[in-house]
Amino acid sequence: MNSAFVIWRDPITTMWQPVAKLTELDGIYTFSYTRGALNKKFIPFPRMSILEKEYVSHELLPFFQNRLIPERRPEYYTMLSWLDMAPGPNDPFEILSASGGARKTDNFRIVKVPQKSEQNEYRLKFFISGIAYISDEAKHDLINLDNMIFLPCINEDKNQADSNAVAIINPKTGRRLGYYPRYLNEDLIRVNRMLGVTGSELLTKIRVLKVNLSAPEQYRVFCESVTSWPDGFSPFQSDSYKLLVGQAN
Repeated sequence: MNSAFVIWRDPITTMWQPVAKLTELDGIYTFSYTRGALNKKFIPFPRMSILEKEYVSHELLPFFQNRLIPERRPEYYTMLSWLDMAPGPNDPFEILSASGGARKTDNFRIVKVPQKSEQNEYRLKFFISGIAYISDEAKHDLINLDNMIFLPCINEDKNQADSNAVAIINPKTGRRLGYYPRYLNEDLIRVNRMLGVTGSELLTKIRVLKVNLSAPEQYRVFCESVTSWPDGFSPFQSDSYKLLVGQAN
């Protein structure tokens, strides 16, 4: 079974919140809205206007399919390269989640629900955010990052824009290289708190998978966060992730 959440950015507050969940089991896709979709500024997707209804399909729904580059286009193989994936059959959930499933002028991201690894680890693949705003020296650091290096990260709890902000640091220079995706911060910090972290320096290590020198900045550095999976942890458990199916209006 594969599951992924659709994360939406409120255009006014710029805060991210989950609005829907997609699950695939034996070729059957099930789509449901979450409590985050109750935000008055959120507009339901075309032909799926009833928030409390469960939608079932034998095909990947258009909202998700339209975020996948068709295999016949050359950009498809470019994106696979940026995602460090080999050509051939690839899980659309993996492609959408790793890339974020974003489109131009778009306020949505897609995040696959992580499963505990065989090494009892919490892992998520992502592109470093905020590279456009780092210093020129830090951008030079990115060019020289060694593949497979591990980067430390810290919670910037005094960050006025987001107290959950997680900065990714170059251990050699101490410079900030960018940020962990904002819509994934909450669980990452929760995992670290469950592991006993009380300060700003997190136990999570950021593994550099691929540096894409010719890619746009939002696809420049592809990474994977690696954290021990604490006992009792389940991802995406806050109230806004709960499904609306079966609830009264």
